[in-house]
Amino acid sequence: MTNPGPRRGSVAIAGALFVITVAVFFRVPLLPDMGRDLGLTATGLGALGSAFALGRLITDFPAGSLVDRFSAGTLMTGAALIVAAGSALIAAVPTQLIAFAGFFVIGIGSTLTITTGQAHFAGAPRERRGVALSVFAGALLVGQTFGPAIGGLIAPRAGWRAAFAVAAVIVVVLAIPLTRLATPSPRPTLGVPGVTRRIDRRVLAVLYALPAVQFAIGAAVLQTLIPIVGDAELGFRADTIGLALGLGGLSRMVAAVTSGRISDTIGRRAALLPGLTVQCVGVVVFAMWAGPTAWLATIVLLTLGSISVNVGTTILADLSEGTPLGHRLGAFRFAGDLGFIAAPITAGVLYETSSRTTATLPFIIAALLVLVASAVWVPETRHPADV
Repeated sequence: MTNPGPRRGSVAIAGALFVITVAVFFRVPLLPDMGRDLGLTATGLGALGSAFALGRLITDFPAGSLVDRFSAGTLMTGAALIVAAGSALIAAVPTQLIAFAGFFVIGIGSTLTITTGQAHFAGAPRERRGVALSVFAGALLVGQTFGPAIGGLIAPRAGWRAAFAVAAVIVVVLAIPLTRLATPSPRPTLGVPGVTRRIDRRVLAVLYALPAVQFAIGAAVLQTLIPIVGDAELGFRADTIGLALGLGGLSRMVAAVTSGRISDTIGRRAALLPGLTVQCVGVVVFAMWAGPTAWLATIVLLTLGSISVNVGTTILADLSEGTPLGHRLGAFRFAGDLGFIAAPITAGVLYETSSRTTATLPFIIAALLVLVASAVWVPETRHPADV
């Protein structure tokens, strides 16, 4: 999207992002069934999430370098094949060790997919960057909506192994048309080449803390505790859990598009701070109240609040004009995945040994700290004169 003309390529990238994300998120409602079949407790299921996060973590910086050198089509094709390999591995050899290995491989494909999509849409002109990144977020979030819903529908009828096999087939079929998007040209830098903006260290620290906390909450609550609590405390099956996560994801898609419009017309902070506030409310609801209403409200609130990462990406792109964006996106996602890798197993251990409230408390504190720091230090960057 650095060149506004070829819209077809951007539509194809958004479609690729959607389908690969669908396959990646099949795994979320399958966790309770996997735990029963493979003998994994809540701690073990949290460790599966950490294996996924580890795959993401080790790929962040390489993916950032790759998006500065190769076309989005080439990288999306590679990501599709990697996700297919991880899903097929779990489906074919359903053991504890292979499950951890498969989640690790899927994490690698997930990071390559998301970093490629972020860099592509962040290359839009500043005045349209918020909306462009809302297209990225919309494709990602709709994928996160349909993934759990479809995986949850397959598992009770055919088993979680079949669900992973279907995920592998989806991305293999997708990889073939993706190759047509490949071009040999490297990605240009944002803004004026050779003019690198220095970002205030406090601002950069807050921007990197933003994905760390957001990814941690998503991994610990939405992708680990929500399925576990839905199964253990509420008696929901995988299809019900997947459908609830899917409905929550639809609300996040609407919020992403709305926040993109607000970001481009009113200001970046006007989109960022409300999202962080809603996130704080979501983790408090999950900690303080039990029952299906609070459980569903948590899904909706946390999915709505997660759009603040998208706004943070927009701000980082604004502040990075003149610099190859892939490198900073790699660092941005690395910071996020540091939170992602520790959060699921931490939440699983605290839930297993104490309570849902105790398991959520660290994330409440972290969410409040990021909200306050963002309000104090993150600047408005909608216009070049603002920074």
